Amino acid sequence: MLERKGYEIRQTPFRNGGLEPNDIEELSDYGTKLIAFSAVQTASGHRSDISSIAEIACKVEAMTFVDGAQMAGALSIAPYLDKIDVFATSDHKFLLNAARGMGYCYISKILQDRIVPTNAGWKAGAVPLESFFGPNMQLSQTASRFDNPISWLAAIGDEAALSLFGLFGVDAVYARNIDLVRALRDRLAEIGQRPIELPAANQSTIVAIPLDDADPALLLNHLQKVGVICSARDGNLRVAVHFYNNFDDIDRLVVALKDW
Repeated sequence: MLERKGYEIRQTPFRNGGLEPNDIEELSDYGTKLIAFSAVQTASGHRSDISSIAEIACKVEAMTFVDGAQMAGALSIAPYLDKIDVFATSDHKFLLNAARGMGYCYISKILQDRIVPTNAGWKAGAVPLESFFGPNMQLSQTASRFDNPISWLAAIGDEAALSLFGLFGVDAVYARNIDLVRALRDRLAEIGQRPIELPAANQSTIVAIPLDDADPALLLNHLQKVGVICSARDGNLRVAVHFYNNFDDIDRLVVALKDW
């Protein structure tokens, strides 16, 4: 879409299931305005080296945009927020609102001072309830100038879904997820169903198992019959664990794959 507006787009090829900082660096120069990438690749589970990519962007004075939909709620994002410009995510997936409808966006203070919202509504005004009477609109001096009116029903869902993180504590959630992923990878290796190999630093809560010659529809149907819900993405069986899963779930998956 940006190409249609005259921008030059440079696409970094995937290696090892995701983006490697060296490849991004080769395509970046002082003409680069924005480096946009996913925190975690949905098909492979590859977790990007956010800090290294952010350093590359800083060197060439480019902005960073991180799509966090496959990371927010599953793994900690706090260590990276002081290094990037934008982190955006939806409220479903690992934030647990199955009904969807809300989005969340972190914008660094430096970038907030540089950009102007192009779709500013009444929520963006310095005094929201006075902004829509005109004749002028004075934008809020805080991050609220990037706000849009919320989806009320989705907001109610988020209040319930996000309360679970407060109930258990985010650190406990993240630690639980890491334990589950380690157990899943170990159990898969025991039956010869090796997932895509990723360095520990690039692993996430998504584990991708190459489908090879397996029929995705038949395999997914087989797993669903024993209560295992997965998906097929880009030639892989995509398994996503979260803190509500347990080791019995992992055993059920492994037994089903072994039967298959």
